[in-house]
Amino acid sequence: MPILENNSAGKQLFVLLLILVSSVFIITPLGILIAVPFVDGNIFTALSQMNLAETDQDIALLKYFQIISQLGLFFVSSLLFAVLVSKSPLSYFGMNKSPKISLIGIALVISIVSSPVLNWVMEVNYQAHLPEAFASLENWMRQMEIEATRLTELFLNGNNMSTLLVNLLMMAVLAGLGEELLLRGAIQPLLIKITKNAHIGIWVAAALFSLMHFQFFGFIPRMLLGALFGYYYYWSRNLWIPIIAHILNNGFIVVYVFFSGTSDFSPKLGELNANDSSSGLLIILSASLSIAGLLFFYREGLKQAKQRG
Repeated sequence: MPILENNSAGKQLFVLLLILVSSVFIITPLGILIAVPFVDGNIFTALSQMNLAETDQDIALLKYFQIISQLGLFFVSSLLFAVLVSKSPLSYFGMNKSPKISLIGIALVISIVSSPVLNWVMEVNYQAHLPEAFASLENWMRQMEIEATRLTELFLNGNNMSTLLVNLLMMAVLAGLGEELLLRGAIQPLLIKITKNAHIGIWVAAALFSLMHFQFFGFIPRMLLGALFGYYYYWSRNLWIPIIAHILNNGFIVVYVFFSGTSDFSPKLGELNANDSSSGLLIILSASLSIAGLLFFYREGLKQAKQRG
């Protein structure tokens, strides 16, 4: 019997946090050791210069450690936790059955129709300012946002097929799979059990999902997206659906940037203004269709759950 199967959700969450912290101290030195034969010059010198991203080797190292952290921190840690709490890890995550095509289709339609309202929320969030007393905190947050955007642009920069494939693997497949395993598959159910409220558990997990990206002026739209993935999982009991939705969401951005030749994906202030009649109607229509799509997903998920018995 798995050693944590009968433990409380609080104890299980504590063990999960210990696994995540431990993985950081294991993954980093292991990643450095693996990288040594492939680095020109001293590995520690290369690591100290890596964040400058001035050479191809710097960018390659940044991508390498991004992939290593995704595999170790998200993927391996989540699977190890599942082994400790369940005899069937895949069943624990709701990944032992193929997802229903109808639910995937509804999720894809929601992704399309929700785009205008999410873009508007992103613009509003991007323009937000903290009170004057917290000016130094806001400056730090803005600097973090600039640095995160810079690194993302560096990752996406490139016009050859190998760059596209690596970016799809790193930013779409591994990010979607790993983040959903950890946030939706492992953390969200524990939070629901602890709080005894599905909505609180889903939204707290969504907030954690947004916080871990360290892009505070995109916090609200990313939290909304995380909550959307959370409800997909809660209503369908199948983690493949938010995984697929997450991969396609990120993959679309990677492919768009690659073929459009632009990495300027920051909010275009003023493009969607709720005070403008046409933009306002588009935002309202987008929000209405998104809510309708979610209700349809909920009803379809319940119907299919009853059919499964």
